[in-house]
Amino acid sequence: MSKNLSEIFLPVHRIIPFSNVEGIGNRTSIFLQGCNINCLYCHNPEMIDFSNDDTHNVSIEKLLDKIKENTPFIRGITVSGGEATLHSDKLVTLFDEVHKMGLTCYIDTNGYFDIKEKSLMIEKTDKFLFDVKGYGPSLKYLCFDRKNKSGTAKQSYDIIDDEKTYDNLENLQYLLKLDKIEEVRLVYVKGFYDEYMVVDKIADLIKDKKDVLFKLIRVHLKGARDVKSLAPYMPNKNDVQKLEKYAKGKGIDNIFTINI
Repeated sequence: MSKNLSEIFLPVHRIIPFSNVEGIGNRTSIFLQGCNINCLYCHNPEMIDFSNDDTHNVSIEKLLDKIKENTPFIRGITVSGGEATLHSDKLVTLFDEVHKMGLTCYIDTNGYFDIKEKSLMIEKTDKFLFDVKGYGPSLKYLCFDRKNKSGTAKQSYDIIDDEKTYDNLENLQYLLKLDKIEEVRLVYVKGFYDEYMVVDKIADLIKDKKDVLFKLIRVHLKGARDVKSLAPYMPNKNDVQKLEKYAKGKGIDNIFTINI
């Protein structure tokens, strides 16, 4: 093992040896500390800050040892967070070594990163699991208020218009052209964006990509920092069913809905 790999460290919050929800097949999931956004509904809020008592700096050498233990039973690894793309340079090194094992490398991302700065990371990544957070100016309240450490939602927000704010759809479009997307996910939260407009935009991009899964997820309160304030923004099951039907009508055939 190269000495360099023992000197390159990643801030690991936890590792799940075998997971079947982080991409197709059984995969080892590695959760890295630190995120560039702050979603009110985040179910891993302990991973938002860039340091945490539960975080361990683990060398790439040690990570590879752990992955090798699982190799007979997995198709690859998925790196999540937090936001994994914040550690892009080190992921390039990790992925190069993992590919030598005959395994695939996925990234679970919120999609808010600079494509030009992350070009090598994109090249080395087999597939992305891509979150669409919504669309419009109220995303700054839903996902971009870094000062809101308590994760508290207000009673009401301004009406959402079509203003292009914090838009990651261009990144999604770019990665789709490279055939780098395995699934697109939308966590459905009421009151922060026009959900039907968001589905329209997603459908325009993926309706002809029949192998790309669209995962529609009803926001849940488990793990949220301020459950009481977020509860009014939770859609009911009928809302989710209507949005699912709408998505299918827009040509999204490969859809999986989590409505619990």
